[in-house]
Amino acid sequence: MKVKIDIFSGFLGAGKTLLIKKLISTGAYKENIAIIENEFGEVSIDSLILRDTNIKIREINSGCICCEVTGDFKEACIEVIEKYKPDRIIIEPSGVAKLTDIIKVFKEVDLRDKVVIENLITVINPEKYDSYITNFKDFYIDQIKNAKKIVISRVEKVDNLKIDKIIKSIRSINSKSEIIKKPYNELNSNEILNSLNYEKLKIENSSFKASLKGIAREKSTAKDIFESYAIYPKNIFSKAELNAKFNFIASSKAYGDIIRAKGVINLREGTYGQFDYAGEEFELREMKNKIESVISFIGVNLNKEELKKFFS
Repeated sequence: MKVKIDIFSGFLGAGKTLLIKKLISTGAYKENIAIIENEFGEVSIDSLILRDTNIKIREINSGCICCEVTGDFKEACIEVIEKYKPDRIIIEPSGVAKLTDIIKVFKEVDLRDKVVIENLITVINPEKYDSYITNFKDFYIDQIKNAKKIVISRVEKVDNLKIDKIIKSIRSINSKSEIIKKPYNELNSNEILNSLNYEKLKIENSSFKASLKGIAREKSTAKDIFESYAIYPKNIFSKAELNAKFNFIASSKAYGDIIRAKGVINLREGTYGQFDYAGEEFELREMKNKIESVISFIGVNLNKEELKKFFS
């Protein structure tokens, strides 16, 4: 019997990990599950969060699926299948991975007889839609065009007029996908997880070139455009201090163009916090686990020394 595959795509800060964790915690998956999680950069924050679920996780941190590590990704899939013998594998690729590159791996000889893709889901953050589709077309449109289901996250933070405009834009790129626009706490797992016939999947490459700040770029792989940097702060921060620091980063270009940051921090309040920062939006959630403080940044022209000083 073939191993079922669910792919959760979505650009940086879309809310993929939260959606996966919700589905797992609400019992949406009844089978033996494994997760293959790929993060752009040297440290995986999402795997620390997902470990709370007691699901087997295989990490890949040597770059991005859409860059040069496709071979590692394929080997990770084969290893998980042979070692853990799962009924289903959840794939959470980096936010800067092209969905076409991930799908192509499962059509290769080594895997196509072992797996069947059941769900192709792209998660979209409506607050960043206009910015990302303007500045990172190549990645963003590829993820939208090849999804069979699109989940719009954080709909409670955006007015209906904006959501309708985004849906119209999505439909101009992908006219066939199902679009779900509900707050995560109202989502029914049956709405998210539907089987589809993988054999009928048609991979559509985006014809757009990536651009940054409106300037066309000929490079279209994540490693050509983005860079990542991780720091391990020894200091303890209060929630207010951490929030103030990221507000300052949002208003200053001294640290580079930071598109995404995430991490786990030892808080002055005596707890641990898991936070996300994407395009001037900062969100902090308390964690039960005690984990070494770590912050991972993704962006363009990062000032690594200044970032390290700022959090030391």
